[in-house]
Amino acid sequence: MATGRTHRLIPSARLAPGEVLELTIGAEAALAFRTPDGRCLVTAAHCPHMGNYMPNGLAPGEPLSHLLLHDQLLCPYHGWRFDGDGRCTSIPPGQRMPQKVRRGEPVLRHWQVLEADGWIAVDLGDTAAE
Repeated sequence: MATGRTHRLIPSARLAPGEVLELTIGAEAALAFRTPDGRCLVTAAHCPHMGNYMPNGLAPGEPLSHLLLHDQLLCPYHGWRFDGDGRCTSIPPGQRMPQKVRRGEPVLRHWQVLEADGWIAVDLGDTAAE
């Protein structure tokens, strides 16, 4: 549910399906991505596992789109995957699974996306998994 505290990010046309963009929301690094089915999602750019800035895990010159695996964000450091609601959907074998992940709770901060009038915006009052 939107709180009425919205922040415009980028024009909708700047984010095509399969693309990932680095953004800043307030002082926080964020990633906006559009899934193959056209949904726009915005999450924190730092993985909750070890705090790594996910784009830095890519090889030099590797496109940000390589952080996207179908409709999920992939942290290239340790292989954790997240859906747009901040839930961890996959942890590679041999890594400890935190209780919040076991319970299906959001662990990656994310924002409710509002897309209208040619703009992508986020609801600043909806910042789950803080």
